[in-house]
Amino acid sequence: MPRTFLLLLIALCAMPAWAQDAKRSPITVNVCGQPQTYASVPRRAVTHDVNITEMFVFLGLADRLVGYSGMYAGKDASPQIVPMLAGVPNLSPQGMNLENIVAAQADFVFGGWSYGFQQGGVTPQLLARYGIASYVLTESCIRVQKRADVALEDTFVDMDNVARIFGVQQQAAPRIQQLRDELTLLRHQMRGNALQPKVFVFDSGEKIPTTVGRYGMPQAMLEAAGARNIFDDIASNWPKGNWEDVVLRDPEWIVIIDYGQPSAQGKMDFLLQKKELQTVSAIRNKRFFVMTYAEATPGPRNVETAQRLAAALHPQRGITMTPVRFQP
Repeated sequence: MPRTFLLLLIALCAMPAWAQDAKRSPITVNVCGQPQTYASVPRRAVTHDVNITEMFVFLGLADRLVGYSGMYAGKDASPQIVPMLAGVPNLSPQGMNLENIVAAQADFVFGGWSYGFQQGGVTPQLLARYGIASYVLTESCIRVQKRADVALEDTFVDMDNVARIFGVQQQAAPRIQQLRDELTLLRHQMRGNALQPKVFVFDSGEKIPTTVGRYGMPQAMLEAAGARNIFDDIASNWPKGNWEDVVLRDPEWIVIIDYGQPSAQGKMDFLLQKKELQTVSAIRNKRFFVMTYAEATPGPRNVETAQRLAAALHPQRGITMTPVRFQP
């Protein structure tokens, strides 16, 4: 029996009774520039990657999770959500696994391009063949369409859309509004700022550095924090840079994305010991700022992290820093 047919059969036979009862007026939202309609309220969701899982839990939807993936040791979630994920199976520590998603009887998958979805692998179109709805992270849409820019508001839009899809607008709205209010306050406190330190975002890589281009979420965070990304001329979200331009553009600060191996300290040690970087201002002055993977990718902790970054870059401005609270 062909594998694709077998998976379809499993999906149909395993469909729970509530999947036929969860009827409501269809909800249509914009997904990567295209209208997408959700006919019923999802009840069994799978999320991919730590930031997307945090976003889902932040909205109060932990009880809808039947699995998550893309979360491995060294790619840590907020300690606040760890108890909320107790008992939720890790379907795959790396990429999305279609067979595990189907076996979990999922009716909804929240991911993004290069956040689980990839051409030739699991895609929203493939999931639809199994009767599984999906939502694509807005920041990741640059992988499949042109975009004007990236904004912290992109994450608010994603949260609003997912809350509508799941019918939890009432509980989600004040949580999202709190983040909007914190961003408004940050922008007010940064008003009139004329200093924009140059920043190099170092994700990983020894021979060739992976960094952030003008469509990655740290770009929006740097702008809110009163800084300039030295690779904002690269039209991508997480592109390859080069060491020659790091030297030529002479960043005053380096943002380290902390996940996996080496550790944040290991990445700093590597940069400090790299001979060609010895003239770079950030290296000479040892000016580093660390953010975790979940803080650097679209999620509920972006604004809080932008506040911390602004406070580090502009200590004289008295930036308010408000930690995100996750609620059941």
